[in-house]
Amino acid sequence: MMKVHLKKAFDPVNWEAIREILTSLRFPSIFVKWLMACITTHTYTIQMNGKDFGYFEGGRGVKQGDPLSPLLFVLVMEYLSRLYIHAGNKEGFKFHPHCKENKMTYVIFADDMIVFSAAESRTVAYLMEAFDKFSKCTTLEANKEKSQIVLEGCQEQQRRQIPEQTGYQEGKLPFKYLGVPVIANRLGTLDCRLLVERSPRI
Repeated sequence: MMKVHLKKAFDPVNWEAIREILTSLRFPSIFVKWLMACITTHTYTIQMNGKDFGYFEGGRGVKQGDPLSPLLFVLVMEYLSRLYIHAGNKEGFKFHPHCKENKMTYVIFADDMIVFSAAESRTVAYLMEAFDKFSKCTTLEANKEKSQIVLEGCQEQQRRQIPEQTGYQEGKLPFKYLGVPVIANRLGTLDCRLLVERSPRI
């Protein structure tokens, strides 16, 4: 199980990737043109001591606070969703035992996601290839300091090899995802205490 956190979700998004995704999803060309005009023609200014100094054009990304930005980000993440689905259909891919029936490989909310699979090197390679393709297209990358991989019920060789494949640090259950405890079994007193200890202090 990989808990992946994206770096600066809105800022790095490649404009050309947005155009290609909209076109691939068969949005009308005039709509794509209008939308791209909205996100590529904005300018920025620097304010110092209450005064504005100059204007400069943006080069990529979508503006945080803009009502369009969350919708565009959802479409960008739809591309990653389809890549993961494609990876799950490849020969030799092994689903997590509890996700095999529904062929589920991921859950995504905004810039946080969890990716599920069996702890098997070829399967993890398929998933990493999918994410690398997404990253090269959109320029969105995983924050490896905040991302982690949890390995349970696997051999020692896999426990050593898979973290090297992903570049993520190894984590342990239980952990929180969107404030919800993630654990294999019912939470006990010790698990609750561990969650409190591992939760970031604000």
